[in-house]
Amino acid sequence: MAELNDLKVRRDLLDPHFDGYKLSLDKLPLYNCRVESGVATTSLTDEQYSYHHAKIFGVHNNLISDPWKSNDCYYIDNSWNVRSLIATDTSVSVGQDLFTIPDFSIQRQVKGHYNANLLFVAIDLVVLADGAGKVYLLYTGDRNKTTSKWKVLSSQSVFEEDKPCMLVDAVEHVSNESHRVETLLVHVKETTIVEKEKYHSEFLTVLEWLTFESGSRETWSLERTRRLVSRRPYHYASLDRMVPSLVIAGEADMEFVYDSVKPVTKEEEKETYQNDLPEYTWNQTTEDIRVQFTVPKDVKKANIYLSLTSELIEFGIKNSTVLLKGHLHSKVDPEGSTWTISSQRVELYLSKEDQSMWPEIVKDDTRGELVMDPDQVAKIHDRLANLTSEQWNPNTLEDQKAPYNAQQLEECDMYPDDNFVLERLDGDLHKITHKTNLGSHQWLFNAILDHKKMPCFCLRHDVDGLLWQPANDPKEGELPWQHESTFNAFGYVQASKQQKKFTSCPPDYSYTVISDCVRHSYIYWQPSPISSLLRNRKTGKEVPTVAKQQVVSLDSAEDIVGIQAFNEKLFVLTENVVYMIKMNE
Repeated sequence: MAELNDLKVRRDLLDPHFDGYKLSLDKLPLYNCRVESGVATTSLTDEQYSYHHAKIFGVHNNLISDPWKSNDCYYIDNSWNVRSLIATDTSVSVGQDLFTIPDFSIQRQVKGHYNANLLFVAIDLVVLADGAGKVYLLYTGDRNKTTSKWKVLSSQSVFEEDKPCMLVDAVEHVSNESHRVETLLVHVKETTIVEKEKYHSEFLTVLEWLTFESGSRETWSLERTRRLVSRRPYHYASLDRMVPSLVIAGEADMEFVYDSVKPVTKEEEKETYQNDLPEYTWNQTTEDIRVQFTVPKDVKKANIYLSLTSELIEFGIKNSTVLLKGHLHSKVDPEGSTWTISSQRVELYLSKEDQSMWPEIVKDDTRGELVMDPDQVAKIHDRLANLTSEQWNPNTLEDQKAPYNAQQLEECDMYPDDNFVLERLDGDLHKITHKTNLGSHQWLFNAILDHKKMPCFCLRHDVDGLLWQPANDPKEGELPWQHESTFNAFGYVQASKQQKKFTSCPPDYSYTVISDCVRHSYIYWQPSPISSLLRNRKTGKEVPTVAKQQVVSLDSAEDIVGIQAFNEKLFVLTENVVYMIKMNE
């Protein structure tokens, strides 16, 4: 069973007295140059209309950074040449073409092909995918010492026939004299009749996990292929930098469906009888508990009663059944707790006073089952509905009423059907080893900041943006994802940017940047000390630090197709021009 983990927020990284961003009219030095042959971009076809396709195409960044070399960026032009950008303190220019993707004129004809992409896995090794079904391992030489042409070490078709897919992540593992490159690619497939019944989706997001092995690093062979699918697209997918594991975040679980080395085995679904069913199910976040009950169909809202203090609960059906009664595991906020009823489903919401994870709701009550998978919850309560009615899962027009509670919750206050989950999967065991329910935390952005670590991700917590770093191969007792930095009020700020396309931050967390689809980039600096005395006009309180906001306007109406943020420089790429902004804060 997966280990349930909480997002442990570091209080020392929070600023409850943050006073907002002050708009600075100081201009940042801006330099630009035209990019040769333009930037290779791909648009959605008429057949690629699903949310899965839109998610993959929408997050693609055409500007690629080299984590082994600060301030170095690359892009792929319309002739499928890989080109570098040369940046100094006062200029930016396009370097030589380092590699031309083979057969680009043929591969570009593959129907529905994705964007070509590359990732750096070592100081002398690159993985490149052409978006049409082929993956290349390239030798670059020591990029700190040479800018020579890259050489092909291996070329591999992902499928027997050309099918589009896009590179997501890649990493090199070294063990003794053995070298292994793990490569993760993504594509979208239309479901078969069987898959549609199982996943309840017209399309699936599919991750292809390829393992290349070599002894000499000169000849490589494809040794293993693994495949995972999900009925919802993901927000984050990354390979562990030390062991064959995968970290995924999305609106539904990813599951293994194929492994060329070790067959994927699943526990047979056993017939569930009345005695095997829990009397209720429940799940939790750091903020609340949600408990689900199935009641007879003649039970109405007027039949439900709730008696609740911070430590005691009695909840049930008047003159009939006690659903939950006793001493709570921990204290709750009665004012923030409530319940809803819809058809035969009654859901109880308990607001926690602390952020601990509960092993049980009521002390010594073992009648319930902690369930993370919403599909499992639905299956259990479908069977319970059958046991409390003469019909199988009855659903009459009379029962189809809007949810009700004492506070009259609006539709936007309700949780979605799917849980927003962050999970770690073992590539050999095919199982989830760590799992966190992210609840209502909004996903803000991902950023590659250190080649030795997995990419960071930023989540909205209240109004702030909190940056989290997944741990490589977490040991027992170690947190699988750690709070690294806080961007004050950034959750609130980004919500107002209706035209936002890219968001990122540099390795030192000194600022965040939001780039619009066209023309504008908004920079939000961390609070910094000020030399002169400044007081708040209303309160008279001395203000020791100020957080600045700056706006960069580009002299172009072209679409922005990529950004990369560094400590001292910010690069913004349009279809034909690259801009370098010198961060002189």
